[in-house]
Amino acid sequence: MEQLIYTLLAYINNSLEKDINYSIANSFLENIHHIEGYSLEMAAEVCNVAPSTINRFCKRIGFRNFSNLRNSVAFQGGMYEANEKHLSAATFEAKLKENVEIMKKISKEQMERIIKKINESKRIVILGFEKHQIQAMELQKQLFLLGKLCECNTNFFKQLETVSHLTEEDMIITISIEGNILTEALAINEKIKAANGKKLLITFSDPEKHKYVFDEVLHCGKIENSAVSSYTLLRLFDILIYHYQKQYPSY
Repeated sequence: MEQLIYTLLAYINNSLEKDINYSIANSFLENIHHIEGYSLEMAAEVCNVAPSTINRFCKRIGFRNFSNLRNSVAFQGGMYEANEKHLSAATFEAKLKENVEIMKKISKEQMERIIKKINESKRIVILGFEKHQIQAMELQKQLFLLGKLCECNTNFFKQLETVSHLTEEDMIITISIEGNILTEALAINEKIKAANGKKLLITFSDPEKHKYVFDEVLHCGKIENSAVSSYTLLRLFDILIYHYQKQYPSY
């Protein structure tokens, strides 16, 4: 549900005019907690449009159709609430420490391979989803300061379009902590799989689940510690940039 909320808000925030698609996005947001129980016809009635218009809008924002969008809500429902409970200072520190210990186990060889791919890539696209879009922009900034200008679009539907135009000289860096965005139900998984170029995934989920799509999977934390993922990513980026500067000291 969280990714759908971000996607709908991005659509509204970037709409130049309040057309029918703006109205549908707004109606979906107003009824976000009911979408899982809607049929296509019910959604069309709520939005006061034809069912075919609903499906076209869903495709426009990255889903195959309304059923696909509804399934994504059901798949992700409750996960945000479960992982975002209030943490005591001691629990926060313990979870972050566990993630730091996992990052320490990242091999020197893997880090060097990833940095080499970043350095050699002609065009780099960073995909950050849900609340991690801000961290994706932080990585974009840090790489820019090292001479690597990356693209980091915060609009989900524009991210889908961008990955379709990459070449073998390019690179996709995807941040998906729990791997939910990479489920077969969502169009982004198909887009990344079909895209050209090198592919890096930064995640807390099982690396083996994603090796059929990504060349490199950087495992940097435990799923159970997703509540401290934002801080974990910032630490990971510090490590990545430190090693980048060591590997390419001219920057």
